[in-house]
Amino acid sequence: MSRRFAQIAVVLVVAVVAACGVASIEDHSVDMSSGPVGFPRRVLLVSSEDAAASGSLPLKRCVWVASTAEQRRQGLMNLNSMGNADGMVFVHDGPTSGAFWMKDTLLPLSIAFFGGDGTFIDAVDMSPCTSGNDSDCLRYPTPANYLLALEVRQGELQRFGVDKESTVALKDRSCSASTMEQ
Repeated sequence: MSRRFAQIAVVLVVAVVAACGVASIEDHSVDMSSGPVGFPRRVLLVSSEDAAASGSLPLKRCVWVASTAEQRRQGLMNLNSMGNADGMVFVHDGPTSGAFWMKDTLLPLSIAFFGGDGTFIDAVDMSPCTSGNDSDCLRYPTPANYLLALEVRQGELQRFGVDKESTVALKDRSCSASTMEQ
């Protein structure tokens, strides 16, 4: 009887492990459907001259906000989902020219840079870099100082409402979830 019990126990343990999934030692991703921990969500208004001329209201997007040096360093590292937001905004206290990189960032992203008045400066697509060697990760600079940088899933800037004539404004209003359709 005890041998049969041991066999059943082994089968149950194997079944539980298989059901929960086992991450490999090299798998650094974190499946956080709610998004990064410790980042507030705020409303980002996205406007364009064309939309304003036609009487359209600004688009309201829900974004994670990285406003401290620690949050900006962490960004979307080690996440495999944007969670319950449309993107992440990196806010600086003053104009900066700092380049972005994708070290330990698993999601392919597009980034748009905006000046202090919210006007569009530049945008670029960025590729993930999971190399153990920091020097293998590309740096993504911008041609002018910026105050705010917006990261979204790669290729979704247009869907987000961002183009060369866009302006953005980060509101001090929290939002509850993504506003874009999945």
